[in-house]
Amino acid sequence: MTNDEQAIQDILRQLEAAWNASDSVGFAAAFAEDANFIQIFGGQLDGRGAIEASHRSIFDTIYKDSRASFMLRSIRFVRPDVAIVFTKTRVELAADGATPEIEARPTMVVVKEQGKWQIMALQNTKISEMPAAAQAASRLAT
Repeated sequence: MTNDEQAIQDILRQLEAAWNASDSVGFAAAFAEDANFIQIFGGQLDGRGAIEASHRSIFDTIYKDSRASFMLRSIRFVRPDVAIVFTKTRVELAADGATPEIEARPTMVVVKEQGKWQIMALQNTKISEMPAAAQAASRLAT
């Protein structure tokens, strides 16, 4: 693993540690000041401040006491200082949650500026069970 690949892997560890500590400031610190974040259900957050505020809110409410894991799938360097990072996440909700866990496939654009890698954009896509997706496709076709 190269130094750049390790630094990108470290971003995932930072996100995971911050999530599991309900640390919205630490979570948002992985993002560039002017980053964009597309949430799992389609909302858009613009800027580190909005990312921090949103995560502070969810850590206090719907994701309170949840645990997350962030797994690297692959890294594609489009330039030496820009990479597309494909990941998989699993969030285990607290015992009283309606859904026991959520799986998603965040895709990130990370950039290296002044020797530091940060997330410039993140698109989060929820992994749906195939039967539900197939049923939805069937309804659209008729």
